[in-house]
Amino acid sequence: MQKLIEALSKEPARLKLVLMPVTRLLIESPVTIGKYHIFPPEYVSLAELRPVPNATLSSGQGDGLISLSGQTLREVKTSITGFGLDVLSESPLIGFVTEINWTEFLSSDHEHDRQLLHECVRNANRAFDILRFDHCRLDIPATLPGRIGSWLEMPGFIGAMIYTLEDHESYLIACESDCPTSVTKGIGLDLFGYEVDDIPDASDGEVSSIAIHALSLFAEVLEAGSETVKFVRAMTLLEFLATPDGFRSWKKLKGDIVCHVAHDKADYHRRCQRFAELTSSESPSGEQTGLRTLVVHHGRYLEEIVPEGSNRALLFRELQEFISGVLSDMLDRPTMSWIQFCEYRLTMKKAMGVA
Repeated sequence: MQKLIEALSKEPARLKLVLMPVTRLLIESPVTIGKYHIFPPEYVSLAELRPVPNATLSSGQGDGLISLSGQTLREVKTSITGFGLDVLSESPLIGFVTEINWTEFLSSDHEHDRQLLHECVRNANRAFDILRFDHCRLDIPATLPGRIGSWLEMPGFIGAMIYTLEDHESYLIACESDCPTSVTKGIGLDLFGYEVDDIPDASDGEVSSIAIHALSLFAEVLEAGSETVKFVRAMTLLEFLATPDGFRSWKKLKGDIVCHVAHDKADYHRRCQRFAELTSSESPSGEQTGLRTLVVHHGRYLEEIVPEGSNRALLFRELQEFISGVLSDMLDRPTMSWIQFCEYRLTMKKAMGVA
């Protein structure tokens, strides 16, 4: 927490501290991911942040209709979600410093809180996208962390504590989540001994900006509600990784994916042939056998085409190898322009004798 308070003290009028609960994380000591910090339950002394209590609907307000407006209505809307200090103290927390217009915040309403909360979720997901990329697998959804801002008792809501150093007090806000689903399978991610000094930023360069968006797309692949949807999203992500600035057919783009994982010329051609099987190919009798074409254009379910669960697990491990190969190379070269990255791909192909 000390690092966050130090960051706040640099510009206390502009910067505010945000603390949001996280589910499905097993954590015993603080973890740092760039400017984001994840704390175990009960690690942060919340009372020292002087939270301002919200108004509530109580039985003492009569049996008839109750009319609420202004700040009271705003506070009650947070209170009825069940979000409070008990939720924050019992959950792992992600904390970060961000710019918030405090004058606007103090005079706004619940709709403003909703917009601010979803902006905070997008902000914190920058850290969790890296975390998911490093630790999560497409074939093992049981280890996925929960959604930022949510808590176990009410997974359909998100909440946050917003602390201002200037006034030395904090406010609790909560609202319904825009996400219609929650992660439920398994117990989540065991986070031990993990630390990342720096995470990609759009200011690093063009490739860094592309990688940031690709990481968010990878999170959507991981959190897909079915294996069919997961497969479609994975293929869409691979298309983006090959050509983020336009559209090309799979026949033309597959080499720009394969070059990131192939070991030599023979391996390159073998994997290119595999891409034909994953996308669009035909049997000797002319019947379509490509997985993507069967799912996207023929309306088939992946579970129907690949009925054995173990074979689908192998498929997703294979897709993750392709995704990770490209994304890892992007993350290692964040300052490149896209033209330079395409030249890097060409260099790899030439080294294998396939350019």
